[in-house]
Amino acid sequence: MSLDYLARIEKARFPLVVRHSHEVDSVRLLKAAELITASVPRGTLNLAFSDEGEAVVFGLTELGERVLRQSRLPPEAPLRRGRPRLDDD
Repeated sequence: MSLDYLARIEKARFPLVVRHSHEVDSVRLLKAAELITASVPRGTLNLAFSDEGEAVVFGLTELGERVLRQSRLPPEAPLRRGRPRLDDD
């Protein structure tokens, strides 16, 4: 999923060069959704049926950072020891 890829590259050093076709596809989707800034040149290297490609990710946008923050689960509540009182409502 592209959001998983977004979370993976969040702490990367930019510019990040991507050369695997499935990662290039994720970059295309994230760029189209305006979650990252990237360059995916058109040409023979980035054909749809190729195993390799190339894209350069320059960074996450503000929207991309916000989506990541909202997609994370909130922290768990602290554990409570003992049993709750039965007379508490």
